[in-house]
Amino acid sequence: MNAVETREESPEFYRQRYLELKARAQEGNTRRPSASLTAKPVAIPKDAIRVEESIPGGWYWTHRIERGHTLRIESEAGTEGISVLMWNARDTTERLNPADSVKVQWTARIGLGKLLLSDMGRVLASITADNSGLHDCIAGGSTPESNARKYGEGSGHRNTRDNFLLAAAKLGLGPRDVGPCITFFAGVATDETGRLVWKSGPVGKHHVDLRAEMDILVALSNCPHPIASSRRFEASPVRAVIWRSPPPAASDFCRTATEEAVRAFENTDGSSAG
Repeated sequence: MNAVETREESPEFYRQRYLELKARAQEGNTRRPSASLTAKPVAIPKDAIRVEESIPGGWYWTHRIERGHTLRIESEAGTEGISVLMWNARDTTERLNPADSVKVQWTARIGLGKLLLSDMGRVLASITADNSGLHDCIAGGSTPESNARKYGEGSGHRNTRDNFLLAAAKLGLGPRDVGPCITFFAGVATDETGRLVWKSGPVGKHHVDLRAEMDILVALSNCPHPIASSRRFEASPVRAVIWRSPPPAASDFCRTATEEAVRAFENTDGSSAG
């Protein structure tokens, strides 16, 4: 340490600060979601539904979702992955950042009560209902190369990378706007060696509710996850419903569960971009 370096600037100070923040965040991550959040899907009033569509296996879907509306993704057959990208509808240079969603919330278990964060540290959407709990922010969606390895060259099956390029073009975006995605209903875990492996999820209907915390553009790809256990291309139709959900209370769990969540919403609510 030189003469101008203070104790507070030493590596050990920052290491201890990091461990302190991590411990506090992990304590917050043990809090149980409030009664306003549920694993069971709430009944959607008919007059609250704005959009209701079916996405065939292998295909993609796009839509603009206004702040305060919720997107429900529902799979009757327990499909092996629904990949999702998001952008700030008012400034599409701001987009979903799965790595920051994991890092800022100190957990790779992105599920009920967690946030989907942008690359600007703001909240694109909150997860307000979820009966799966198995969602992947790490491995990404399928590509032509992963399909060739899994199903064989020339299989002709669609893949998430190409779907997202088509979805981006439909939204007036380009290849550079297609970044890492989150894949819902994807049982990705790590084994004792740190290798990514597939973990079978709950059997039956899966659903997740994503409440938009700013105006967002969303793209979905209904293609199996690249490390899903099945060696066959099995992708059943999924249902997408956009509905006007009740406004969050001041004590809303997603907004108050951790210090990191509070700061992320301060960044979001204090900006006119969303």
